[in-house]
Amino acid sequence: ERLRAEHAALRAQRANLRLVAPAAGRVTARQVEPGSTVVPGQTVVELVDPSSLWIHVRFDQGSASGLAAGQMALVVLRSGGGTALPGRVLRVEPLADAVTEETLAKVVFDHLPTPLPPLGELAEVTVGLPEVAAAPTIPNAALRRVDGRVGVWQLEGDGLRFVPIRRGASDLEGNVQVVEGMKEGARMVVYSEKVLNKRSTLKVVERIGGATR
Repeated sequence: ERLRAEHAALRAQRANLRLVAPAAGRVTARQVEPGSTVVPGQTVVELVDPSSLWIHVRFDQGSASGLAAGQMALVVLRSGGGTALPGRVLRVEPLADAVTEETLAKVVFDHLPTPLPPLGELAEVTVGLPEVAAAPTIPNAALRRVDGRVGVWQLEGDGLRFVPIRRGASDLEGNVQVVEGMKEGARMVVYSEKVLNKRSTLKVVERIGGATR
């Protein structure tokens, strides 16, 4: 009888040593090797549910207007050889990054790639935003920051005046919309050899020597 009780106790003790995952998933890290001693609460393995994978994306706040959950996205993984995988915006985070001035969002795949990419891999994400209203555009190179305000140095007669502006959408070719601040047709400084101020003297050229454009 005593041996039978000890045997039952050993079986119960062995059952307590069995680790059961709360859900099916993929092991991403093994923190303890077989034969090691562990203590209650210690992490043994880390798992992830592949269906819960998402991409953490950062968007410049100046070009993220209209970003919303449900919008279609294209994901190019660093290891994907340039292949674009379809996805969608899962959610836009309510808290932005105040340091980098970026809007944060989560993007998920429509269909998980096979095999799964390494977790933490870099990716390039393109989201189709709603069409924006037409507005004048200027080269991004013309933007300057003076006394904490973003604007451009505008030509007025023989002098300069700093005009703060409110920016809109921008594109990959270096153009940015001017929503407020400048009048259409105004002339501005795109490039200068030195830092400008309102007392700077000017010699205006329409093309920089040696430039192709």
